[in-house]
Amino acid sequence: MFRRLFQRDSSVAPLRDTDADWDRIARSDPYYGVLTDPRFRTENLTKEALAEFFKSGEGAVKQAAKRLKSRHADFAPASALDFGCGVGRLTRALAAMTGDAYGVDVAEAMLAEARQHAPTSAAFGRELPERAFDWIVSLIVFQHIPPERGYRLLEALLQRLAPGGFVTLQFALYRDPVHAGALGGRIVVDGGTARAVNAPVLHDLPKGEMVMFDYDLTVIVAILAAGGVTDLDLVHTNHGGFHGAFLYGRRAAS
Repeated sequence: MFRRLFQRDSSVAPLRDTDADWDRIARSDPYYGVLTDPRFRTENLTKEALAEFFKSGEGAVKQAAKRLKSRHADFAPASALDFGCGVGRLTRALAAMTGDAYGVDVAEAMLAEARQHAPTSAAFGRELPERAFDWIVSLIVFQHIPPERGYRLLEALLQRLAPGGFVTLQFALYRDPVHAGALGGRIVVDGGTARAVNAPVLHDLPKGEMVMFDYDLTVIVAILAAGGVTDLDLVHTNHGGFHGAFLYGRRAAS
């Protein structure tokens, strides 16, 4: 439905291969790659830090569930898909809550770590499974994927959302002018005026950079609506001038 909108001009340089970036990050610093706190760097990772890392995932899942439950009294998912699962920070908590969780990630080194800590109710893989899920979750993931590709991935996720199912998604949307020079595809808002800032320098960066990309909320909402998710709840986020949103939604039951 949105193919023409996302079709790239053959004269434009190819998108940055962020899969290669994450493969390198996963092999060197998998936990820090998920949460950029020095405590979670490979050389600093202790048993206590690891426990804190996974506890943060439990908190994020409980918070998202509470938000959805406040709007939908019948929120009780029996399965969940964690897109961009990394080492399974959220997948473990989703498995405990639903009894059936599947984590997807592009980096095999991330998945190897995830499987070490996984309960039996969680499974992992590099490809989206061909089945439906009651709850699809993706946090701090799309912001590291070029939007031209990310919009297509969002469409693919919605094809796996069960009727009456729920989504919890996070996107970076724009940034304050002070961050205009930060690496990534950027939408800068200055005095109420939005401007897109291209970043051809991305193609010259070494592999392993953690690059961030801003998305167009209009396109996101259009894709969600086309996928049957029209009951939406948006929460604005601001991380030091980097703005985004958590989107909580539900697909119509039929």
